[in-house]
Amino acid sequence: MNKKVLQASLVSLAIGTLYAPMASAIVITESFDAMELAESLLVPDSSIVINSATLSQSGLGQAGTFTNESGVYGIPSEGGVVLSSGLVKSYEDGPNTDSGFTGSFDTAATAEQNAMLTPLTGIQGHFDPVQLDISFTVNSVDPTTLTFFGVFGSEEWPEYVGGTVTDGFGLFLNGENIAGALPTGSSAGDPLLPINIDHPDMSDIRGTELDGVLAPNGNPQLRFDAPVQPGVNTFTFILADAGDSVLDTTIFLSSFGELGESEFVPILPDPSNPTDENGAFVFDLPEVQSGETIWIDPDVAAGYVYSTDGMFASVTAPSLASVNDPDGYVIEFLFEGVLQQIALAAGETFEFGINFDPVSTFTLSGINLDLGLDPTSPLAFVTGLSFVETGSFQVSQLPVTVFVPDNNSVPESPTLFMFGLVMAFWAGRKKLSAYYK
Repeated sequence: MNKKVLQASLVSLAIGTLYAPMASAIVITESFDAMELAESLLVPDSSIVINSATLSQSGLGQAGTFTNESGVYGIPSEGGVVLSSGLVKSYEDGPNTDSGFTGSFDTAATAEQNAMLTPLTGIQGHFDPVQLDISFTVNSVDPTTLTFFGVFGSEEWPEYVGGTVTDGFGLFLNGENIAGALPTGSSAGDPLLPINIDHPDMSDIRGTELDGVLAPNGNPQLRFDAPVQPGVNTFTFILADAGDSVLDTTIFLSSFGELGESEFVPILPDPSNPTDENGAFVFDLPEVQSGETIWIDPDVAAGYVYSTDGMFASVTAPSLASVNDPDGYVIEFLFEGVLQQIALAAGETFEFGINFDPVSTFTLSGINLDLGLDPTSPLAFVTGLSFVETGSFQVSQLPVTVFVPDNNSVPESPTLFMFGLVMAFWAGRKKLSAYYK
């Protein structure tokens, strides 16, 4: 048999301090400054220049910025922009106190706004719209993709699904809507459904005043990829009540932050010396402050042995927004000399200190090789880790190697598929039958 390290995806490592006290809230700040909102979504740099921005509201308080230290809905902690047909301040995190929450302004949409919204909602008349327009220049000779993440929810759900009040959201790039979501069970290439309350994946996911949140495959994070062109481009973000002016609909929007600030822009290993003598990826991290998370990103195999000179407090599996692998993963570690095996669902966090002790080494396995994830993409696979204490730590990741029978074909391309791999299952979760290098 051939012993091969199967490169299937990218893995990211989040280093933080779980046990240190953290703020626990979505904090929303109302904003009337269109340029502030634009810069919260499109971080200006050498390749992007924001030319102008305008904000149209039906009433004061429909737009703002937010941070999300509580992690509600899996939105990045650095936050972004929030828009609502009601008052955005009503949708900080907390219990759902009213199934009919509303902030009505009774303001009709313009003809131009109705023309954008009707294809998304199927309704001719809209009320209390909020609209953010951004003109920006891409200083690049090649097309590029900007990515936004959104969480869409409404007070209209579930009572008014299939009726005449189908509130909705649109994200228009150069006049064309690019916001949509595949329903659960769809395949790549199937048509996207509009972002509105009639989407079949609206679900009762608690965390704010919103009665329902759009969550395909159980994941409330929606991803919108915008293929922008060199030169001047425009974005229009628009949301409104449909058919009447009552019962709020809201969307949280975020994008990538600075390098290392989120799972979507992780720090990579030093290309001049990415591994140690054992083939493990090595990261010398800066000091991690209380509550701070730093993301790093190596190449990966079927799994990894994680080791540190500190103590790991927790591990968080990637959400389905990052890796569409609903089968989950397996965490293995020793406790009092006995091997523990813990099933970890997509997006789930396991805290070592609950029922066990913090550890300095553990293994994550079960990365789905059949996904064919691009090993050059920082979005392919992410794993979150936190430390018990504040400090500067070194972390290594040793690839798990897998035996592949000689009569099985393993393609030579960077994206590898494995046929006939023997899988072992534990507690309903998949685990690779693997040997450690």
